[in-house]
Amino acid sequence: MDSSYGLAWKDELMGSQPIWTEDPSLELVAEIAHRHLKLSQDEISQTTTEFRFQGAFNKLYAVECPQRSFFMRVTLPVDPHFKTSSEVATITLLQSCTSVPVPRIIASSSTSDNELRFEWILMERVHGLTLDDMWASLTWNTKVSCVKEVTSIMAQLFELRYDSIGNLFIAKDLPIASEHTSQNDATESNSVVLGQIVSMAFFWNTRLRSDVYRGPFASSRDWLEARFQLMEDDCRLVLESQSADEDDIEDMEEAQQLLKRLRKQLPSFFPSNDDDREEFALHHDDISRHDLIIDSKGKLQALVDWECVSVMPVWKGCQIPSFIVTPDRTKRPNPENYTEYTECSSFNLYDDHLNEYECTCLRGCFLEEMARLAPGWVAEYQKSKREVDFDNALENCNTPFVKSSVRAWLDSVEAGEEYQKLSDF
Repeated sequence: MDSSYGLAWKDELMGSQPIWTEDPSLELVAEIAHRHLKLSQDEISQTTTEFRFQGAFNKLYAVECPQRSFFMRVTLPVDPHFKTSSEVATITLLQSCTSVPVPRIIASSSTSDNELRFEWILMERVHGLTLDDMWASLTWNTKVSCVKEVTSIMAQLFELRYDSIGNLFIAKDLPIASEHTSQNDATESNSVVLGQIVSMAFFWNTRLRSDVYRGPFASSRDWLEARFQLMEDDCRLVLESQSADEDDIEDMEEAQQLLKRLRKQLPSFFPSNDDDREEFALHHDDISRHDLIIDSKGKLQALVDWECVSVMPVWKGCQIPSFIVTPDRTKRPNPENYTEYTECSSFNLYDDHLNEYECTCLRGCFLEEMARLAPGWVAEYQKSKREVDFDNALENCNTPFVKSSVRAWLDSVEAGEEYQKLSDF
């Protein structure tokens, strides 16, 4: 079976993007759902299955049964087997030992060796609307309550500690347990264990084929070294390509130089000290408004997307959730100052500035609540600015419109100037 069936990568202005070259059969999606839901013929006659939504890696199908609703998510093979099996294991763990609201999984296939030819997860539908759909209509107090509920989720993830960096799996789902799991993990076939990393930084486009160790990683430095290798491989592939144009070659040569300079700074940002053992915790790095489901009163019902959620160093995990990350705005905007924009339906500057102001305030609410629930999280957040900057600099060494900031930040670091955050450049 072709493990890359249905997947191709298309080069675009901001980099390569995955595309579907084959569409999953709606008829087969329905048949698989019917079988695993154990529907009778009468129930099948009253059940509808339809396509609902397409994300970066997935197509979502709604399965509406009499008195019950489900979603079936079909995924591109960007990291065959590991992405699906890790998400299933992560949700399984959260259901067993936390109060984090997640969808209940009915069945899944972490192999494309099935009639659909794609991996899939069938789960109960969580009823409600996305926070993104409701955000503008929510009261201030409801927004604060939502932030506090997400804070509780993140505080619980912070308490799930492991001995290295990687992703969670059911032990029996790993092909070679001795190679892919942490030494200290249990070996029972149904236990949740720590295995190799499942991350866009490791599987994007040609990176899945790179000969690089994928974890578990014993330290931040080991994890970062692997990412350096992957990005250096990206540069080499372009520079060795017969089809690369002058702009591509110039971009990759510039990225190579930035990577070389940044690697020299690795020991100063992440000194090797065996006496200062690192801590690692489960981290969801993309809690967006699209993935938070709320009811009509604004109460959180579930966080529904858990793909590529990894065990990370606590400095990486202790960061503000993405759904309230905006530029700072400390003064509430006055709508009377935006009258010239009121008739512009495609771009309402006042709404954008109001959102920035509210999110600035909500970040304060988040940190206040986190200080109450997990003061260690806040302490880590406050002291990890340098590590986070290094991580972001590595991620953006070849990102258009951002790499110039990385270069200026590195100039300052190499010159030994008083430390400034990457975002200041």
